[in-house]
Formats: sequence, structure tokens, C-alpha cells
Amino acid sequence: MDLNVLWNNDEQYGCEFLQIRSHHDQMLAESEVIYLDKEDAHHASYKVELDAHWRTRKVSVVVDHTSSITLHSDGEGNWIDANGGVMEELTGAIDIDISATPFSNSLPINRLNWNINQLEDFYMVYISVPSLEIKKVPQSYQYVRSEGEYRYFKYRCYDYETIICVDSNGLVVDYPDTFSRRL
Repeated sequence: MDLNVLWNNDEQYGCEFLQIRSHHDQMLAESEVIYLDKEDAHHASYKVELDAHWRTRKVSVVVDHTSSITLHSDGEGNWIDANGGVMEELTGAIDIDISATPFSNSLPINRLNWNINQLEDFYMVYISVPSLEIKKVPQSYQYVRSEGEYRYFKYRCYDYETIICVDSNGLVVDYPDTFSRRL
């Protein structure tokens, strides 16, 4: 899979340009995100190295060219920080959720073979942008329907719930009131 994707940030003024490149049994997702929050404009870039099964092996996020974070994973829910320290508080989380992008939704969606009405619960390594705070959070996805090449999933995290639409590559087309795909 070699793709270029462009999303509008409908919640805050901004956009994201994502490139996904495949090479043998791994993928690399690289992105640039620009957005305006209540206080300032921000630039975030991230790189996510994935194995052939869409499991995160390494993630790096840089915000405003001044702060950054890098995490490594064995793809089985064990995480290590950039200094080699084991991050036991993240144990069991296979996927990441970077707050500034809808790309994160593609990871659990593409890791599984889904049937209509299938509901799956996950733990995610949530990376908040711009603060780069990290925590393990519960999320769930339920495959609710398909329409042509599009699939619809009910997404839930704590009390927040919405229906997201993804294309045949599992990439978000519409995340209501938050992100919309342009390319």
C-alpha cells in the first residue's frame, strides 16, 4: 500500500498530509499536521512504523519543532521509551492513538478481519498533542454496516461515541465534526 491522504481538521482549523509506504513486511506512515487551537498555531509531525499486521513497532511525534517523544513496541503490548525504559503502565496496549490525527483509527480496524456487528475492545497508547502526555485508554469499535467500498464503525472512548466511515484501505473518510478526508 502506497498512499497519500489529506484530511481537514473540522474541529479546529487545520489539515494533515499523510504518506503511507509499504516495503516488504513493514509499513511506514509519515505525516505533517498543522492546526490552530484556542491559544496558538501548532505543527506536529509523526512517524509510525508498522509490521505487516498493522501492529505499531515504533512511533515518534514532534510538536512545534521543540518537544518530541519516541516509543518502541514489540507488537504484543509491551512498550519501551527512547531511553530503553520499560513502560509497564502501557502493557497490553497494541495500538496508538495520536490525538491530532484520524490515522490512529486505522490501526485496530486494519489489524482484524471484521464481521457486521462485531464489537471489539482495545487498550490504546494515547498520545495527546501538543502536550505529548501518554496514557493507556480503553476504546471500542463495532462494525455496524458497509455501503459499497465504505465501512462504518461505532467508535467509543469513555463517554464519547460516534460513527466513523473508512474506505477499503481502512482509512478514515469521515469522522463527524472532527476530520474529513479531501484526498
